[in-house]
Amino acid sequence: MILSTSIHVVAHATEDIPKLSCMMNALFSIPMEKFVISQTRGHWGNEITLIKADCDPKESYALLKTIILKMNQGEKNNLLHTISTSFDEKDNFYIRLNKQSICRGIISLSEHDSIRIKFKPTKEFDKNNKFRERVIDLFTKK
Repeated sequence: MILSTSIHVVAHATEDIPKLSCMMNALFSIPMEKFVISQTRGHWGNEITLIKADCDPKESYALLKTIILKMNQGEKNNLLHTISTSFDEKDNFYIRLNKQSICRGIISLSEHDSIRIKFKPTKEFDKNNKFRERVIDLFTKK
């Protein structure tokens, strides 16, 4: 499977940014130097930290497999039930993970205040929705 991945996190001033970065590094096996951390201000002037990382094909596949392996069966079933909403018109696969769970070493889904991960297949791999089928296959394997 040939794909690239981008990770995007919005963290607030009350959150432990080093802990979150370290746990993402530990759970996702993404080198720390891949994480780009920048500061900005929110609508009300509050401090916001943006954490971004882009992964190469090898890291991307390993990340997808790690997420699937460490997610409990109930979470996988919930995702599979609505998986069509996790793909966009270009067949990019989006998954949102709970930040607080990640800080506890657990991978779980969350739609709010989450770690947003976008898996983007290469054009060659995306022909005839093969990427979508492969992702579904990975989530349904026991």
